[in-house]
Amino acid sequence: MGPKHVRLTAWDQVRELVDTGDVAKIVKTVTALDDAGRREVARELPGYVTVAREKAWQPLADYEAERDRVRQARQTEAQRLHDAGEISEYQFNQMWSMTWHDDDWEARPGTDGWIEPMRIAGAGTISGAAAVVTWINRRDFDRWDVDRWGLVGDMVTGDLEPLLEVIDARPAEWQADLAVRLALRIRPRRRRNPGDQNLAPALALLRRTGVTPPAHDPLVVGWVSREARLSELRTDPLLDHLLPRLFEADGVGRALRDERPDPAGATSWLGALRTLAAEDRVPRELLLDGCRRRFLLGGEGADLRFFARLHELLEPTPAEVEPHAIDYLRLLPTAPGPVAELALKHLRRLTGLDPADVVEALEGLLFRAEGGLVRAGLSWLEESVRQTPDRADELAPALAMAFGHEARAVQERAVRLAVRHAGRFTPLGAEVLRGGTGTLPPDLHNRLAAVVGGEPVEEPEPEPEPEEVFVPRPLPAPPRPVPAIAPPSTAWQLAHMYLDGDWRAAERCLASFVRLAAQDRESLRAELAPLVKRQERRLISEEWREPGDWMVAFAAELVDPGRVHESHHSAFVNHVRRERGLPPVAVEETDRLPRSNRVSPLHRFILRRHAEILAALRAGTLPPLLLATPSLSNGRLDPAELVARLETLEAADAVPLPADFQQALLRLPRRIDPEVAVRAAALRSEAGRRAARWMADGGLPDPVVRVAWSGEDDGLGSRIWMTSTVRAAPTGLPLIDELLADQPRHVNPVCGGHLGDLMEWWAAVLPSHREVVAAHLLPHQPIPTWSAAMHSRRLVDLSTAEGPAGQAVAILLAHRIFPAPFTHDGTTPAFRALRSLAAAGDLPAEDFGTELAQRVLRGEITLRLLVDTVEAEAANGTHHHMWRALTAALPFLLPAQGSRPTAAHTDLVALAARLARWSEARGRIPALAAFAARKGSSRILRHARTLHDLLASGDGPR
Repeated sequence: MGPKHVRLTAWDQVRELVDTGDVAKIVKTVTALDDAGRREVARELPGYVTVAREKAWQPLADYEAERDRVRQARQTEAQRLHDAGEISEYQFNQMWSMTWHDDDWEARPGTDGWIEPMRIAGAGTISGAAAVVTWINRRDFDRWDVDRWGLVGDMVTGDLEPLLEVIDARPAEWQADLAVRLALRIRPRRRRNPGDQNLAPALALLRRTGVTPPAHDPLVVGWVSREARLSELRTDPLLDHLLPRLFEADGVGRALRDERPDPAGATSWLGALRTLAAEDRVPRELLLDGCRRRFLLGGEGADLRFFARLHELLEPTPAEVEPHAIDYLRLLPTAPGPVAELALKHLRRLTGLDPADVVEALEGLLFRAEGGLVRAGLSWLEESVRQTPDRADELAPALAMAFGHEARAVQERAVRLAVRHAGRFTPLGAEVLRGGTGTLPPDLHNRLAAVVGGEPVEEPEPEPEPEEVFVPRPLPAPPRPVPAIAPPSTAWQLAHMYLDGDWRAAERCLASFVRLAAQDRESLRAELAPLVKRQERRLISEEWREPGDWMVAFAAELVDPGRVHESHHSAFVNHVRRERGLPPVAVEETDRLPRSNRVSPLHRFILRRHAEILAALRAGTLPPLLLATPSLSNGRLDPAELVARLETLEAADAVPLPADFQQALLRLPRRIDPEVAVRAAALRSEAGRRAARWMADGGLPDPVVRVAWSGEDDGLGSRIWMTSTVRAAPTGLPLIDELLADQPRHVNPVCGGHLGDLMEWWAAVLPSHREVVAAHLLPHQPIPTWSAAMHSRRLVDLSTAEGPAGQAVAILLAHRIFPAPFTHDGTTPAFRALRSLAAAGDLPAEDFGTELAQRVLRGEITLRLLVDTVEAEAANGTHHHMWRALTAALPFLLPAQGSRPTAAHTDLVALAARLARWSEARGRIPALAAFAARKGSSRILRHARTLHDLLASGDGPR
């Protein structure tokens, strides 16, 4: 008898597919089940959750056990080598630490493959819609690594479609019930849980079933939280249902608070709604009524920001505003500032407002604390007095209310208005104005009393400023570079750090590769062979823009000498040539060096060193060592070390690589020990004699750096870029001259891989000329600051470098100390760099102050922020430097003739006076002298005269 064929049950089939993680087959199997099969699967599923999870996690447990075994073996070997004295303590520590950072994450087994099949099986077999909602939301199905649906917002990707497919097989009424239940299960967005796993399937099912969405605020918030695609929104069946709720649902304003209209209206809710209104797909009145209704519901200004922008984007006409004038009037006293401003703007355009309503609105408006709104209200009041002079007395209570405002500028404006129109008030109106003078300062009280009556008051003499004892915190000592870590000494060590780490690790890898290629090539080839197999795909690019690409090419040349690595383009060209019977064309790897217009000059200079190593490796002319490997952590090279390396090359009758040699010269310090210079003079090779002349001549003369601005200001500053030029005298060294002649420019600096962008390497290319490095960083510092490609840590690199710091360094500091608008964080890398430069006496304070002033004038930072920052940094021990910065900033920031100074202007001059005393400054500032000579007795003028007298009290530098 033949073997029996056992027929698999429905549960057996589903269980096997869960174990294999085959989503497509499980969809097909579940949708084909009959009622009995669905009941069987639904009955067995809950009990199989634990089993399925344990089966999925077992491969990971086996993987981790094997990883731990290999790690233990490597640690044991490292301990054996250390105990035998074959490796140093540093090498032992390095080998030990490497055993914890060599996991192959690509090979790590997954543990979540069972989840989606289980969820789909339940959705297709469990009978009740409520039970299905509970099932697909089980905590057992949470995934720690990715969003469970593979979604961005609520946009459906392929991962959601299998679930919808099994749901589509269920009855229509059941699907509608499930859609509503899933929608009601959506929870409000939280910072720790910005998405909801029920949102995407709920929206998809609501659209498919056509059922009316339930009144549930989180559903509306989830609907609007995705990017608005105009083409999809226009035909979205949910639009007519959910759009009216957009103005009522709690949380919509927070979700859309940062929305801005895009020009085409295709990817933002603001632009999309404006376009839909223009097309009559959405009634304008629905949107405008919704905004007004949302304003009247109240809330914080940030939560109403989206609705205010939408209202203004729709540009309501006076005819659309006038029927709702009462609503706009109700917004004036209590609505957040931006909402009250737009209400005021539209009300002032109306010509048919009842004067009694105007009076009531002004009384509510002039009671507010915001100075800008109150001044706008005063303008409206003056306009009303001119238009209806016989109603001036009705406006007197509102005007008297402004006398009590906390801002002196508002009080002055109100008094001027009262004085200007005093003749239009009757004795009754004048009495009302006199009743409000008690809250005015004496000088304003007397000005008003002179025209409306009342007893003058005595103006007190200004009290002298109390003498302040200033005890600054000591500046921290400027950081000193430390000796660089030695390059790896064995092939195994090099292989395990080959593509990892920062630029310092990359420099050590270069040095180790060249030395081991000469001393132990076979071991190096064996250790790098696995890396070539994993990374060889990097070599098919048209250009090798990362040092890691070239490092992989080094390894590939060792493993397979002479092999040509074709790019996509050259492979296609050779394919065509072969079809035509022509021989293929070899492509040299040095051709992969990016063109000069595609990368920054410093980036290309770094890659040149890599390219020449590969070329020498292929030609068999690789020297036994590199010259430019830094001696210190900031990239500087010890002159004595360079001479020793040149002596080694001379003894081996080897010629250094050109880019490596010229990089070594650029890394020398600005001052050379005379004994080292004498030792260098004894070198006999051409490179040795050239290095000796370089040391004797004092190295590279400081290039001249100039900074300018390019682009246009569009009101947000987003199209303004800094440009810089570098002018250097020729050195006779072609690669150095090419580097310094190739002007700084903005190019995409981003490189993938472990090294990140090469800007972190730049300061180490010219560690004795930080102003030149800053000039190359400047084009990557756009306006606004917080969108810059350059990281503030680059300023720390400049602070540890050598050489004069000028305008380029100052501008970078002035932009990076405020990484976001209107904020100050003294712990950022930029502030650490500022204090380090100040402690070393290298801070370009005058240029720094000039650029800070320009940033204020361009509206990028507030004057208040500048004052607070300068005061805080002065207390940190930089008071001498901050005084020099303010002497440069004051001529730009003092109020112009006829303009009204703010409290920040007053505090600026008061701070300058304190800094001058603390720094014992002397010397006349012409702009300050002219300002102090103006008529008046305001606080700012008193401070200006005090400062001017102090500076003029003796001779000496400021």
